[in-house]
Amino acid sequence: MPPAYLALELTLSHTVVAASEALVDEIEAWLDAEEAGYGQALNDWYDDNCAGPEPVRGFRCNWDTTKDRWRRGIDRLDVLTVGSRSVGFLSGTDILEIKPDLRGLGYGRVLAQFMLDRLFAEGHSVAEIGIAPASAKPFWIAMGFTPVEERPDHGAGIYAYKLLPRRFELGSGERVPYEIEFFSEEGRYETPPRPFVSYSGMGELMKDGSVKLPERIVCMNPLDDQQVDYFVRLTVNGQELIFDKVKRETARRAGLRSDPGYNHYVDSMRAVTGD
Repeated sequence: MPPAYLALELTLSHTVVAASEALVDEIEAWLDAEEAGYGQALNDWYDDNCAGPEPVRGFRCNWDTTKDRWRRGIDRLDVLTVGSRSVGFLSGTDILEIKPDLRGLGYGRVLAQFMLDRLFAEGHSVAEIGIAPASAKPFWIAMGFTPVEERPDHGAGIYAYKLLPRRFELGSGERVPYEIEFFSEEGRYETPPRPFVSYSGMGELMKDGSVKLPERIVCMNPLDDQQVDYFVRLTVNGQELIFDKVKRETARRAGLRSDPGYNHYVDSMRAVTGD
């Protein structure tokens, strides 16, 4: 049960606001208290011959850098508040922390959903994070993320991702079958070529000859950082429109686009001529 003095707070509406110096000072105070508690818990753990799980450290160790980058306008810092008090904070997609005595009340989900909604509004097709500490993995799984522990060192913890689906309403035009396949360079030159992911469905043939898809198709290989020379093959009605690198101009003309996270995607496609 939450402490009695929080009972009124929990009935108040919460909101996410841009950080201010006053809120930053308030957050720093409870981060300092958390860090002190962690230090004592760690000493006790060592004194007890490391019995039980090692105490989990908060993000005070990252706070000075986070605060400096916010003050210089490099990164955004959002604060979840209840009334006038800080409940938690979110630094981009890198750090999310809830005040220790307010955890388990759903505030983490509020901030995480705020992050997902913001990424979607900014045009991202995929949300990508590093889960740290590892004990937070069940929370992020509950938020719809898929951890990829076999991915090479992510640096900021266990890599995890969540697709941010975009669906489109089709009109009354003719329906045509489509297939979209993405290949690594190695898979492209196998015999036959082997895609790492493929999609198929029915799109709408538009008057200009393009094919509108019912949903966004994203080039996503969670085993790497997307900064590779992928290939794409687009097929409509059994006819291949293009089989080329996603970064080439022919792919762009056929419908490939890149979102703010540098993930390639397709919302509609068309045949490419004159090459």
